[in-house]
Amino acid sequence: MKFIQRLFGRKDKPKKEDKKIEKSPFEEEFDKVMKVLNQHKRKAYLPVVSANENTFSDKSKIGGFPYLRNEDDWPICPVSRKHMQLFLQLNLEDLPDKKETGLIQLFYSTTGGSESETKLESFFPFSKGNHCRKITTSGVSAEIKPDISEIFDEKLIVGWEAEDDYPHYEEYYELGIDLEISDEVYELIEARNMGMCIEKDKLFGWPHWVQSLEYPADRKTETIMELLFQLASEDNLPYMFGDMGIGHLTQSPDNPEELGFGWACH
Repeated sequence: MKFIQRLFGRKDKPKKEDKKIEKSPFEEEFDKVMKVLNQHKRKAYLPVVSANENTFSDKSKIGGFPYLRNEDDWPICPVSRKHMQLFLQLNLEDLPDKKETGLIQLFYSTTGGSESETKLESFFPFSKGNHCRKITTSGVSAEIKPDISEIFDEKLIVGWEAEDDYPHYEEYYELGIDLEISDEVYELIEARNMGMCIEKDKLFGWPHWVQSLEYPADRKTETIMELLFQLASEDNLPYMFGDMGIGHLTQSPDNPEELGFGWACH
């Protein structure tokens, strides 16, 4: 056998060359899309919540009892004459970024259902159906017995989870983003949860628009306001904005006390 091998020469199997794994056309397109979107990436913070007994306090919370400066400090619905529901309270010292002093509170009239919402145009910023304010605290909160049929259970915001957030496609034109995203690349974006605008409750980041761009403007300076907090239907708040709508609490960069809340649905 060895003689035959010496006679004819031993033919060893050729070594396999390491082949470079080439990206598919969809991967290359995905990388190009993400390179553009990453230029507009923002940091958003998802609230980490913990159930809590309804308590008058200055803690950051969704639902429950607000901090009250006095016994007449809880906003009242102009139609039902009942107290408005506390949707959100942010202690600005607890924020993961842009820390300040004071509280931001969002109240919303939930008495009377959709009929009351329509009459008050509660879905528009600066309407009489919701009340947004920035206040300072002094000592412990006043306490009263609220005049409202049902109070949402209090969820304390005990932490924040940072996530990358990207502009909704309704923003693309204003931002100068010119992208033709194929169905295959969009499937990659969804599967990898990259390049998308977060639909959940969140602090800062980009608004997830349900219909079109609806940034309000500062009523004095006419400056476009910025997203402070997004509330999604039945995420942490047990409330549905129309048909699975999303609400946005916005703030003027010129005046931190200029706040507006509006929502849109499908």
